[in-house]
Amino acid sequence: MSLKIAKSNFKFIEKNFSDIISEIRENANGIRSDRRSIRKTILFHDFSKLICIEELDMDRCFIELYWYDWYDSNKQLIMKFHAHKHPEGTHSSVTKYDPFHIHSADDERHHNEKFHELNDILEFIRLRQLSLKR
Repeated sequence: MSLKIAKSNFKFIEKNFSDIISEIRENANGIRSDRRSIRKTILFHDFSKLICIEELDMDRCFIELYWYDWYDSNKQLIMKFHAHKHPEGTHSSVTKYDPFHIHSADDERHHNEKFHELNDILEFIRLRQLSLKR
């Protein structure tokens, strides 16, 4: 079941967000991409990082589910942006946020109505970083 979101274009992302991105690495937590999974680590100038995992449809065009986990320079969670359904039998306090949800640093779940695509998430990160510089 596709989320109807095209797979992320990491070359475009690296160029378009060069003001906040220092490097995009070809794996996530040491695990490389495969035929239907894209795994990347985005390193930011402030030394935080975004672990990106996208599971693709059979044609490798659209995202079926994703996990974008953002950590600070001390490897402490800042925020997780996820899009997936939890398995049947999962408590409704968890599934009520499916498929698009955010985990905050205190592991609270929240609805995610605005940041569905990686570009939108990176715009949010850009704004947050700019606001912290002031």
